Amino acid sequence: MTSPVTAPPDEVWLAALARRRGQVSVTSRQALTGGYASAGAERVDLSDGTSVVVKVAAAREVAALRAVAVVPTLDEPVLLAAGTGWVVVPFHDGLPLADDAPVPAAVLTMLERVHAHWRGRRPRTVPVADAAWWRELCLQRIAPAVERAVAPVGHRLRAWADDPRALRAAAAVPRTLTHGDPHRGNIVVDGAGGGWLVDWGNARVAPRGFDLAVLRAQGTDVSTGDPAEDAWSDLAMAVAYLGFAADHLGTERVLELAAMAEQGLAAL
Repeated sequence: MTSPVTAPPDEVWLAALARRRGQVSVTSRQALTGGYASAGAERVDLSDGTSVVVKVAAAREVAALRAVAVVPTLDEPVLLAAGTGWVVVPFHDGLPLADDAPVPAAVLTMLERVHAHWRGRRPRTVPVADAAWWRELCLQRIAPAVERAVAPVGHRLRAWADDPRALRAAAAVPRTLTHGDPHRGNIVVDGAGGGWLVDWGNARVAPRGFDLAVLRAQGTDVSTGDPAEDAWSDLAMAVAYLGFAADHLGTERVLELAAMAEQGLAAL
């Protein structure tokens, strides 16, 4: 049996944080929900009057946040401390971005700078979206759930896994570091125009279009300007979200995402 993943003891992360902030102590704490909490997280209030998020994190998230931290002229996200299986980042007091609200310019700028800095390079430990990833996504992660909900779409997924158009795109389109899941629940806003992209637990070395496709599907007018990259990104994004749709959103949403995937595939 696998042991449950837990946050590090306070003395571990506080010692790491002290190298950046100086000595502080914990005054209060509470569990977090929403984008911060994909792997379990706490808001921890400190004796210096600030608050941080102490979050259980897989190796890919730790590596991604370390990679983001070296991007020049970038204020967020800040990695305050990290270790094996955990990170400490600033706490941003706000709400998830509303369905009808524009994505804050700061979030779009941050993604643009991360994409530009890491274009053509791979931070170690962050997985790569390549042809093997595409086949595993279709056949192992998504098709079983979709087949239970909407069998014909599941059967199409199995065909898409080996479609030569998708496999060519997976090999040919340039990659960079991507957030991997910049939906509105992972964008925290403060009501005064500020905004932050949280939860890098799905980070991947992939076309920058993968991030833009998620934003575009939720109403933001962004694209890479490269028709092939945008088409591949729309296809991969739609397939990646099909499993969640099958489990939680119902047949209509599954069919909508399948149609988006078909359009992306046809455009390759």
